[in-house]
Amino acid sequence: MDEVEHDAGVAVTPVAVRRREPVGLGLREHALFAVLLSAGIVVRLAMAVSLQPVLERPDAGTSAADVVVDLQHLAGLLAACGVYAVAVRWGVWRWLGAAAAAPALLDGRVLAGEQVVGAAPLVSLLVSATLVALCWRARPAPVHLVVAGLCAIGAAVLLAFADPLGRLPSPAARVGAPAGTVRDLLVLTVPGLLLVAGAALAVGAAIGLARARASRMRVVSALVVALPLLVALGLLARISATWADALAVICWWPLAGALGLTALLRGRRGHDALRAQRDQADLAAATDFTERYDRPSLAAVTIVIAAYNEADGLPGVLAGMPRTVCGLAAHVLVVDDGSTDGTAAAVEGSRAFVVTCPVNRGQGAALRLGYQLALAHGARYVITTDADGQYDVGDLPAVLTPILEGRADFVTGSRILGRQHTHDRVRRLGVHVFAWIASAFAGRRLTDTSFGLRAMRAEVPAAVTLNQPQYQSSELLLGVLSHGFEVVEVPATMHVRAAGASKKGRNLVYGARYARVVVGTWWREGCLTPAPEGAAALGGDRGHAARQP
Repeated sequence: MDEVEHDAGVAVTPVAVRRREPVGLGLREHALFAVLLSAGIVVRLAMAVSLQPVLERPDAGTSAADVVVDLQHLAGLLAACGVYAVAVRWGVWRWLGAAAAAPALLDGRVLAGEQVVGAAPLVSLLVSATLVALCWRARPAPVHLVVAGLCAIGAAVLLAFADPLGRLPSPAARVGAPAGTVRDLLVLTVPGLLLVAGAALAVGAAIGLARARASRMRVVSALVVALPLLVALGLLARISATWADALAVICWWPLAGALGLTALLRGRRGHDALRAQRDQADLAAATDFTERYDRPSLAAVTIVIAAYNEADGLPGVLAGMPRTVCGLAAHVLVVDDGSTDGTAAAVEGSRAFVVTCPVNRGQGAALRLGYQLALAHGARYVITTDADGQYDVGDLPAVLTPILEGRADFVTGSRILGRQHTHDRVRRLGVHVFAWIASAFAGRRLTDTSFGLRAMRAEVPAAVTLNQPQYQSSELLLGVLSHGFEVVEVPATMHVRAAGASKKGRNLVYGARYARVVVGTWWREGCLTPAPEGAAALGGDRGHAARQP
């Protein structure tokens, strides 16, 4: 493992890992876009039945007009799919990508434009094809460049040779067809200010504001806002008399806004994610540990326990620790976090390894040190539990088994799925509230973000930024999800403390600090993952790296 020197100490270089996604496009993952696409299809079918084609040249033949309009409606649907596909490939949140594709599907000006047999809708469709080809990958393949070039040439030819137009009439109703409802739908349009706002976001990203500065999304943001604008200006100059016919702007500027917003918020991780993960206290404690035990080799399973003033309860907890877990040898590593009650002395003579920190820094810092020592001294799997006896030793195999079976990299127990013996209603409510918030941030269901019994591959915490000195459980969980590790929750039991009192503060103080950590971690990690890290357009590999049971 590489180490990088920082002003604050020595930081471990994060392990490069990508999220593993299901193969193919699941309907549930794209449900919102599927609903909008279905609505777009229904509206276009209703238009085909109820409205006549609009001809740019009234003297032109009408025999093939219906076929042309049907093809334009189909092409419009494909263009909307292209908008959404580009959004997904660049890591835009899927709900935001669906919202960006909505104008291409349902804006009344787009629908009316597809009903026109003429140059303006064809120019818009060619521009859409050009943008999809150019934006499919950060570095377009030769075939994409050829397609984009041909489509751009076709659009330019149409702009150069098409006859100027006046204001075209609205589509007329077919004889005997009830067209009132369909015409009402054509009135629904995206406000121009929203389109301009989307363009402004893209421009902000293109010039490198906020987190877009170091992002690889700047070029695509500029392209998606600039090309439709150039085409719209060409339409105004050569063909159209109104911005209503600048369909490329209506279809693509919402995506420009989505890309720009994504780059500004999620273009990279925050600067705090680069903070050193070791300080002088860590280095001193690690050196003392190595010298005291003569460079020990820890077992495949190492149970890490952070302890602060737990002299009364810790010996009983250690007495119940198993020597094997799931058939693998297990060692116990106690991190004495600057205790003043003789915690380290109380566990002398036990089979636990003890590392002593000279000062009290908090449970998060103590566990971070424990993770580093476990990995450095040969552990393959790390299990954490508390020093107060709240977690059931019988649950240790439950949290380790999914990892040994290759189903997970990180497993956390859940009192919601299992049992809890606490009678504090405020704490019970807090567990549910923070689980709901974390679920919304993570885009997946989580039931318990603060459970202290968990198991992980030893290299997992080395890939995660752990800055929190105390309220570390949610930081670790969200960080693990952010870096793409497979996370599983299993039922587990939480007992009342065997001895001592909680050091996390009263309920309101604890809740406020915990909320700050949850929101702060989400923001620091790029809400929850920087878009470029897994974006398919940037060659993001969403298969999991180095999975070894």
